[in-house]
Amino acid sequence: DEHANWYADELGKGVISELLYADAQASADKQVPQVEDLLAQEPDALILVPMGAAALTAPVERAMAQGVPVVLCASAVETDNFVTEVGTNLYASGAGLAKYLGEKLNGKGRVLMMTGIPGVSTSDIMEAGGKATFKKYPRIELVDEQPGNWSTAEAKRIMETWLVKYGDSIDGIWSGGAQMSQGIVSAYLDKGMKIPPIGGGEYATGFLRQAVENDLEYGAWQYPNAMVVLCMDAAVNILRGRLVSRFIDFVDHIPGTGTFSNSEGKDYYNKNWSDDVFGPILFPSERLEKLGYLRK
Repeated sequence: DEHANWYADELGKGVISELLYADAQASADKQVPQVEDLLAQEPDALILVPMGAAALTAPVERAMAQGVPVVLCASAVETDNFVTEVGTNLYASGAGLAKYLGEKLNGKGRVLMMTGIPGVSTSDIMEAGGKATFKKYPRIELVDEQPGNWSTAEAKRIMETWLVKYGDSIDGIWSGGAQMSQGIVSAYLDKGMKIPPIGGGEYATGFLRQAVENDLEYGAWQYPNAMVVLCMDAAVNILRGRLVSRFIDFVDHIPGTGTFSNSEGKDYYNKNWSDDVFGPILFPSERLEKLGYLRK
C-alpha cells in the first residue's frame, strides 16, 4: 500500500529502518507462508491484514510467542493473543447500509446482497450486521446473496447473472464494498436498466464517478487504505514502550471517514483522480501523479 511506503519515508530510517512487505493478493493460503517467511527475518513488529480469521490465527499466535508484537489492521483473527487492532465497528457499518435500504424502500422491497470474501472478518461481520437489520423490516425480502470477493469483475459477472434471473424486480442492493458496487453499476449500465438504490458506496473514485454521472442513490460507509498509518503508529508506539488502546477506530483519528450518502457524494468525488484511488489520501498529490493515479 502506497500509504505505508509514504509514511515510512515520512517517519525516516531512524524510526523504521526497513519496511518488509508481502502482498497476499486476498488469499489466506498465500498469506500464511508469507507471514512465516516474514517472521523468519526477525522483524521488530508485525502489522497484519488477515485474509482469513481462522487461517491466520496460528501465525499470529506464533508471532506473539516469538516476541513479535502483532498489530491487526482492518480485519481480525480468532484469538485474543495480539496487541491491538485498527478498524471500525463493522457490524454497525453493515447494519447502517441495511438501514439505509430499509428506510429508502419504506420498509418493503426485494433486495440482493453481495458480500466480500467469506472467512475474512471484515466481510463476515458486516454481513451479520446487515442481515440482523434486514430482519427488522419484515416486508424486505432478501432474494439472493453471493460473495463478490471484493472484485469489480466478479461482481459484474454475478450481477449480470442476477439481471437475467430477476430482471427489473429488484428494489435495492446491499454491497459490502465499493469495488463490487462499481461492478454492479457497470452491469446495469451495460443492460441499459434503471439502477436501484445501493447500500454500499465508499470513498472510491470509480464508484463515485459512476454515481455522479448516473445520479445514483446510495448509502456509503468507509474503510480507507489510509488506516495503515494508524497501524504503523501503533507498532512504533508499542516498540517505544507506550500504552496503546486495545482497539483503535480510524473514524476517531482520520477526518472525513464517516458515513455519507449521494447527497454528500459530490463533495467526495475528485475528478482528477483515477478510478483506482480510494480516499482519503494523506500524502501529497505530487506522489499520486508520480504513481500514475491522476487523470491526464
